[in-house]
Amino acid sequence: MKINEETKVRNQGEISLITTIPKTYVKALNIKSGDTLEWVLNTETETLELKLIK
Repeated sequence: MKINEETKVRNQGEISLITTIPKTYVKALNIKSGDTLEWVLNTETETLELKLIK
């Protein structure tokens, strides 16, 4: 299954940015408070992959 969503990015302090996880993903992946997201940046393709760690 492929689900596409877009979210806005906002400032959080001077050097950080923040965004939200769409409700569709939260429900589909059963994401809960306390779960961890691993961020994998590929600078060659300019993509960011998020991996959910329970």
